[in-house]
Amino acid sequence: MACQRNQVKNAANISTNISAGKLAPTKKTPVDSLVFQDKMIRIYKIDSISFFKEQQQADYRRDTIASVSDINVVKKMLQGRVKFGGYTPGKDMEVDTLVEGNLIALVRFNDGRLLSAGKTEGAIDLLENMFVKYFPSEEVLLLEGGHTTDQALDLRQGKWDVEEIGNLDYVYFSKHKKYRLNGMFNGQECSSYFLQKKENGGYLTYAQIPLDWNDNFELCTLKEIFWKGDQQVYFRNFFYGAPHDKRAGFYRLDIISED
Repeated sequence: MACQRNQVKNAANISTNISAGKLAPTKKTPVDSLVFQDKMIRIYKIDSISFFKEQQQADYRRDTIASVSDINVVKKMLQGRVKFGGYTPGKDMEVDTLVEGNLIALVRFNDGRLLSAGKTEGAIDLLENMFVKYFPSEEVLLLEGGHTTDQALDLRQGKWDVEEIGNLDYVYFSKHKKYRLNGMFNGQECSSYFLQKKENGGYLTYAQIPLDWNDNFELCTLKEIFWKGDQQVYFRNFFYGAPHDKRAGFYRLDIISED
């Protein structure tokens, strides 16, 4: 995917009246820099003044997705659909459903398919992940793997790829919930992010947000996120341990919609 940058236009010729003291020179309005684009999105790096101005004017209110972290409550909610358990001493390669624990032995998705601990399916082995919370409205289980990586199970859609499901604690909806920003932590310093579009009552992946372009690492942790309508999302790029990193800054992402 090609990376493009806007060219700053030459400043207009200053009137000779300025030198005569008749007019005061004005500061040139900063030009947003296009740092990435493809067929789905454009990302601009913007100045802090523009960012905070939009933030102050935004009527955006974040709607979070309710979750349940009490495993005993979740066991009752998912009885017959998910079997929980723990390790038995000497049997580290299986989950004993008679032992209290935050491991998952078996999952029955809404379409009838089964996912069992100890059997790798795609990119997940339930033995390597622990229960974290459940999002009832989306029927999504959030799990945690090694190095605190996020993993997820979508019971409704029969999915277990966190890159499609995300960690729903990351979600920021657009104004009319046509789109939403989602993401997950993959065990490294930085998180990954992607956009989803509402289709048929659910949200499907619309576009990935690249963490780097032009072989120069750029994005890490998105903070101070807010939407302007349904087509633009603003955020601040942040590096923990290096808040003044030269790659930190303010960005605007535009969705290129065919609607």
